Amino acid sequence: MDIQLQDQSDSFVWSLQQNGLFSVRSMYRTITVTNIIPHNHIIWKLKLPLKIKIFMWYLIKGVTLTKDNLARRRWKGSLKCCCCNLNETIQHLFFNCQNAKFLWRLISVVFNLPMPLNVNHMFTHWLNGLRKQRKHQALVGVSLCHLMGDLANSKRHYF
Repeated sequence: MDIQLQDQSDSFVWSLQQNGLFSVRSMYRTITVTNIIPHNHIIWKLKLPLKIKIFMWYLIKGVTLTKDNLARRRWKGSLKCCCCNLNETIQHLFFNCQNAKFLWRLISVVFNLPMPLNVNHMFTHWLNGLRKQRKHQALVGVSLCHLMGDLANSKRHYF
């Protein structure tokens, strides 16, 4: 790059607006047009506490702090699931682990809902495919999924 330094004070320039000044309008326009944060995503429309919505967003993005994600950040602990002896991943902890399967079976029987197969299935076909009155029941399942993550985090401190 061709950069020329001058004896002037530095200044911030907002590149999303021609005059270089920040505005909420320019930020909102950029977010909604470029779809950086999908404002129409189903999780933001659900009637759930923000904490659970953010957790669900982390699940979709694949950045929930499971042991495999922690290891990528140079965490030195065991990669084994706190409930069984398999490696802990998002797929394992929330869908394949014996405890997760038990919770999903319980939800399936109590609310007569099919079991989600993975994160993508849960937020595309599973939750979108449910009729409106059954979505409230399904949200119990998603909330229990959040509880499963909390349980794993609390056990992680002891292993």
